[in-house]
Amino acid sequence: MSELTRKDRAMGAIVGLFVGDALGLGPHWYYNLDELRAEYGEWISDYAAPKPDRYHGGCKAGDVSQTGQVSMLLLKSLAEQGEYVEDDFTGQLDTFLDTLDGTPNGGRYTDIAMREVWEARKAGLDWDEAAGQSDSGEAAIRGVLLAARYADKPRDLAGHAMANMHLTHAEPFIQAQGLAFVLSVCRLIRGKSLEKSGKSLMGWAQHEVDRALIDAFIHPGLTHDAATNTAIVVDPPHSIAQIYGLACQLGFLTPAAYWLACRFEGDFETAVLTAINGGGNNMARACMTGALSGAMVGIQGIPQRFIDGLVDKDEIFANAEKVASALG
Repeated sequence: MSELTRKDRAMGAIVGLFVGDALGLGPHWYYNLDELRAEYGEWISDYAAPKPDRYHGGCKAGDVSQTGQVSMLLLKSLAEQGEYVEDDFTGQLDTFLDTLDGTPNGGRYTDIAMREVWEARKAGLDWDEAAGQSDSGEAAIRGVLLAARYADKPRDLAGHAMANMHLTHAEPFIQAQGLAFVLSVCRLIRGKSLEKSGKSLMGWAQHEVDRALIDAFIHPGLTHDAATNTAIVVDPPHSIAQIYGLACQLGFLTPAAYWLACRFEGDFETAVLTAINGGGNNMARACMTGALSGAMVGIQGIPQRFIDGLVDKDEIFANAEKVASALG
C-alpha cells in the first residue's frame, strides 16, 4: 500500500462507500438467501434495481440509498466548508428532513434512526437532543467522510466523528463501535493495515469513550488476524455474514466488514461482492467493506464499471476530490 498517497486512499474510501451502498440497494434485506438467489441469480456482480414491491422500490440501478444521500450531504458540506462545520451539516440535514414525512417510505427508504431524528426535530428538540437509541450503522458510515478529511489528524477526527454520530445515535456502545470503524478507515488511509491496530485506535479514541467500551477498538486487529489465518476457513466466504449476523445491528456489520476487507486485501471487487451476496443487511455491510477496501486499494483499485454505474458519480467525485485534497 505504500506507493499510494493518502489522497488516493481517501478517495478510495469515499467512493468505495458509495459503491457498496449502491450495489446493495437492489438486493437489500433478503434474509432468505434462496429468495435472494431466485430473484438476483447465483452471484450478484453489478448494480441492480430493487423489485417494485420491496425496499427502495422506484430507485434505479446505481442509485444510493437514503443513508447514501445523507452521506452525500456531509461530503458536500466538507467540500464547501473545507472542514467539519456542524451547523452547516445539520442545516442541510434539516432541509432534507423537510422532504420526508416520518414514515419508512416518505422518500427513499427511511430507517428507524432517521425516523427517530425526524420525530425529534419536528417536536422542536435541538440537535443535541435529537438522537435515538437505534443500534444501526448509518452514523458510522457517515464517519468515513470525516476520516477522509481528517486522516492527518486522527485525534481531531475522533472528536468530530463522535460529535457527528451523536446527532443521530445516542447509545454509547454503538458510538464506540462506530468510532472504532471510522478510526480503522483512518488507519488504512494512513497506509497501515489493521494488524496490531488496537493500540493506535485506543490512543486516538481515549478522550472520546469510556474505558469500559475499549474492546471495540481491539476488535479490528483481532478480526484481521482471523481473516488472514489460513487455518481458519469460511467456505463459502459470503457465509461470514451469517456467522456474524444478517441483521442491522452495528455489532453484526463491522466484524463482517473487517473480515471481508482483510480476507480479500487488495481485491476490492471480491470483498464488496462477497458482502453483497451474503444477504441480510448487505447494503450497510458492503458500504463499510467498500470504505475499508477502498482505503486499502485506493481509487485506482476500484473497478471502473462500479464507478461508471454510480448515478451520482459526478457529484461524488467532485466533492471527494476537494475533501481528499486537504490531506498532506
